[in-house]
Amino acid sequence: MVKYTFYLKIQNSNERYEYTLDLNPMQEDTPEQVFTPTIKETIRTTLQNLSLSAIKDHQLNNIIQTWIEDIREGYRFSSLTLNLRLLIEENIDKLQETGNQETPKIINPDISDIEPQFGMLPPLNFV
Repeated sequence: MVKYTFYLKIQNSNERYEYTLDLNPMQEDTPEQVFTPTIKETIRTTLQNLSLSAIKDHQLNNIIQTWIEDIREGYRFSSLTLNLRLLIEENIDKLQETGNQETPKIINPDISDIEPQFGMLPPLNFV
């Protein structure tokens, strides 16, 4: 078994996140058969959890295609830099919170002790 590692780098960040696969010689010859839908989702989930960034389908396909090409050429390490949005930003559109819909209790102010200090009009100084 040979280990193949993919490094995901996020644009404008120094961090890199990795995912490793152990491939036998038969899988090395046909790497496209290794990436089943289950493996693809595992890769997406792992990289999203590590980077806290959302990986969309086209970005995942880009990762997989890059990795397949590198495995075919014999590279054991592959990397790709992507511009990814944070998971929290990506999921904000799906927020279903309705908030507290109760009308707040109205408190009437007590203005019985309020009196003008200078009469009806403010003092006028013509100096």
